[in-house]
Amino acid sequence: MGRATIKDVAQRAGCSITTVSFVLNNKEGVSIPDSTRASILNAARALNYRPNQLAVSMVTKRTNVIGLIIPDNSNSFFAELSKTIECAAHEAGYSLIYGNSENDASRDLAYIQIFADRQVDGIIFAKSPSLSSEENQQLLDFLQTLSIPVLMVDRRISGNQGYSVSSNNFMGGYLATRHLLELGHRKIGAYTGSRDIISSNERLRGYHAALQEWGVAFQEELLFEGNYQLGREAAALEHFLKHRVSAIFSFNDMMAFGLYQEIQKRQLSIPEDLSIVGFDDVFFGKLVHPTLTTVRQPIDQIGSVAVSMLLDLIAGTPLPPNLQNQVFEPTLVPRKSTAPYHAPFPDK
Repeated sequence: MGRATIKDVAQRAGCSITTVSFVLNNKEGVSIPDSTRASILNAARALNYRPNQLAVSMVTKRTNVIGLIIPDNSNSFFAELSKTIECAAHEAGYSLIYGNSENDASRDLAYIQIFADRQVDGIIFAKSPSLSSEENQQLLDFLQTLSIPVLMVDRRISGNQGYSVSSNNFMGGYLATRHLLELGHRKIGAYTGSRDIISSNERLRGYHAALQEWGVAFQEELLFEGNYQLGREAAALEHFLKHRVSAIFSFNDMMAFGLYQEIQKRQLSIPEDLSIVGFDDVFFGKLVHPTLTTVRQPIDQIGSVAVSMLLDLIAGTPLPPNLQNQVFEPTLVPRKSTAPYHAPFPDK
């Protein structure tokens, strides 16, 4: 037996297709007897009737689908953010389709095109870190051609003045570095994200500001550029040990977990030999040993507000200038991976 149609419901309920349509679509201003309404609803349930979403979207000009593009679904931060966004969308009656760009800028553009072709109502987008200047401009130009709203989350595109939701990355970098300074550390390594990502540059500015406030000279050689992924932690630790740092500020938790592995391989101890601070406060930070001191991004707020803003844009509700780029304040979460400074550890 095929899928039940509105005609099948009308035949079973013994009334016109028009009347069934009025009832199932909650048409206002139409007087329908309660007995007829009940008969139609009972028939629809008995036939397991579901409206044809394609037909509905042709009438409403909406698909009730949102596209979400993230750079790395193996990154716990984006996994948790995706879950929050999906839950908020579901509560609002929207479905979600995903695109995982695998940190590939060409896939960012491809997914936006695919989602637009599938007529999603809007897109929430966290860009990949590998955009060249040419790709950045190409993406900006393409976004201008879209007839659907696009909201940036966590990461912004350089030169884009559109809508966004993020954390105060400058303050997060400042809090992490100040915490280590308060513990007496002065040679603090910074394991950064890609210099092409605005959030990483903002965290670095916060790191620099805290050092300056405490009268500690900024040393370029204490920086090591990562990419917010696993894979560079061995080279990073080698670099930091060479420069005899006593603490490391990792610009996200995932890279901090990579450092944990490398530090253990060298038979060093956290925090006895090296203090570590992460950034994000993903779930696993409470499970590793020692538990990770980190900067908490309010992931639930970021995700739910991103959906709320996008739905306003989809509905055509103008957002005032002060709500077009929302920034949430991070907080420091002290745990067991940081300790007061002591004399440099011996070579091991």
